[in-house]
Amino acid sequence: MDFKLFSTMIDNINSVKSIDEKECYMLQRMASGRIALLFFAIFSLLLLSACGDKNANTDSSAERGDGPKSVAIALGHGLDYLGVNPYEDGRENTVLRTVLFEPLVLETETGVFEGALAESWDVDETGTKWTFHLRKNIKFHDGTDFTSKAVKAAFEHYMADRQLAQRLGIAHITIPDDYTVEFTLKRPFAPFLNVVGSFQCTIPSPTSFDEKGNFVEPIGTGPYKIKSHSKEQVEFVANDDYWRGKPKIDNLTVVYIPDPQTTILALESGEVDLIGADGYGIPYSEIKRLQENKDFKVIENPDSSSLEWVAFNMYKAPLNDKKVRQAINYALDREEIAEYVYEGFATPAAGPIGFDDSIPWVDTSIKGYEHDPEKAKLLLAEAGWKEKSPEGYLMKDGQVLEVNFLIQSDRTWKPMGEIIQNQLKEIGIKVNLEMRDNNLIRDLIKKGEFDLAGLGSLGKSTADPYYYFQYYFTTRGLGTVVKGNEKLDSLVSEVVTNINQQERQAIYNGIQRELMEIVPGAFLVHPTKVTIMKKDIEGWEFAGTMDPLRYVYKLSR
Repeated sequence: MDFKLFSTMIDNINSVKSIDEKECYMLQRMASGRIALLFFAIFSLLLLSACGDKNANTDSSAERGDGPKSVAIALGHGLDYLGVNPYEDGRENTVLRTVLFEPLVLETETGVFEGALAESWDVDETGTKWTFHLRKNIKFHDGTDFTSKAVKAAFEHYMADRQLAQRLGIAHITIPDDYTVEFTLKRPFAPFLNVVGSFQCTIPSPTSFDEKGNFVEPIGTGPYKIKSHSKEQVEFVANDDYWRGKPKIDNLTVVYIPDPQTTILALESGEVDLIGADGYGIPYSEIKRLQENKDFKVIENPDSSSLEWVAFNMYKAPLNDKKVRQAINYALDREEIAEYVYEGFATPAAGPIGFDDSIPWVDTSIKGYEHDPEKAKLLLAEAGWKEKSPEGYLMKDGQVLEVNFLIQSDRTWKPMGEIIQNQLKEIGIKVNLEMRDNNLIRDLIKKGEFDLAGLGSLGKSTADPYYYFQYYFTTRGLGTVVKGNEKLDSLVSEVVTNINQQERQAIYNGIQRELMEIVPGAFLVHPTKVTIMKKDIEGWEFAGTMDPLRYVYKLSR
């Protein structure tokens, strides 16, 4: 018998220290061996208890699913933290809003609406009266009942916002009983669910505000309650009384890490468990590296709802010539852009909505522009660009075919600008890159002081892209690049007011085909959303909206 080992184990017991599996095994062997000593009996109960405790600790480990569960999620967009007031704007508010609060309905990743605080809804044949039937027995975080009064109070506040009120078009709200809400609209509005079911219209408890209407604390019906919040991180605890059932993750932490490399290090060191939830900040080379690491899982979502595209100034030479705009489209190698800029984490775009029927309203008959530099050169020649400068650029009437390209200096638009510059140089177009911030780019577009501009998919909801078309392609759009096109103005107006789904599809097809006909830009790629997490985390789902944590209640580990 190894008395030195035995003595060490006895010391461990006396000092209330746990013993390892080897020690438990040795003691059990000694207990059954012929050389078991009398004093062993004195400690036998303690020894068996110690071994039992050790086994219990092993059984309650994270792998077995026992005990409180925690998940830390890093957000990487680097904006200032703006608090958790559901009535305030801002990117952080957007990300956190549906963790604490909920809307009446939810838009799924595939653009379908499902019930949330409302279990069902209906609209009359005029498209002006929407009735929502609320779920019963739902409690706010403070234990008060969720009823139609809270819905009415929330929407009365939202209607005070001029821009949101204009989109909603609500004339008045009535609540026939505690679990029914009726919205009467000023005019038919087919995408009403888009707004009602978004992060913009979550329902807080009236007790979140004092008598003067000042925000006091975030009290919602969501899957998590807030524990603490600061500019560095926000801590949540599971809502035990959540109507879908208590989340399997007991403690949720959202950490703000603006630097991409620091975010990667935080994941690998175990400081956080999931990155990429908000679609920002993960270098594509790092994604590929982490795909090879067995400790993590990488989930990809080829997302048609996001889109990178280049707007053309159709009202200023040389892009006022349609053939020049078409030539640029043929010259662009979208496959090369997807591979070079996004390292394969993007899908080439065909038209203004999506690349296939994975989301609603896509006109799949649109095949887009193939990469054909020779056809591009032919079109430019037809437009009169036949001479060449000493540098090899095309000329007409002594003028070089030259355009200025407004881009942001971020990790995708900078290299995308460079590759587009090279691709257009091959057909004789000189491109001058001008790096500006997003707000200045939008201001210059409004003034018409641009040739090309790199843009995204503002307002392009998976469920209904009406606002995207309205914003960029109608005369009154806030960021429009198309003016005075009566056909587009009429089609977009009609798709908003028509509630017949089949007729709306035909209208959307008409919008897409008209855009392909007039060529107001070049639709480039749909970036792939990527989320990376510890391998034991299950249940992650992408949201096709700006509140990517809306399905965080489904997580488990």
